Amino acid sequence: MNLQPMVPKISRGNDAHSFLLIPAISTPCGISASDQVREWKEGSAVVLDDSYVHEVWNDSEETRVLLLLDLWHPDVKAVERESISNMFDYARDKGWIGGGKRK
Repeated sequence: MNLQPMVPKISRGNDAHSFLLIPAISTPCGISASDQVREWKEGSAVVLDDSYVHEVWNDSEETRVLLLLDLWHPDVKAVERESISNMFDYARDKGWIGGGKRK
C-alpha cells in the first residue's frame, strides 16, 4: 500500500516515525522526504521536517505498525504555537477536521 506524497498546507514542525512492526518478508517498506529515502527497520525511528514533500510505502500484503508523533519545529516560537493550536482547535470544534470537539 502506497500513500500519495504529502505536502502539508501548514507545517508546524517535525514528524517522528517509530517503526514498531514491520513485515517480515523482504518486500520493502519505506519513507522518503525531499531527496532522502529510508527503509523501515523494526525498532528504529526517523524524524523528518514535514514541510518537505514526503511519502511512505508498504509493498507487502502484511500490516505495518508505527507510532507517529507530531513535534513542534524548534524555530516555531511560543506565540506562534499558541496561534496555530488555537486555529486547529477552532477547526476541530467546527467539525472541519479531526474527530469532533475536544474535551
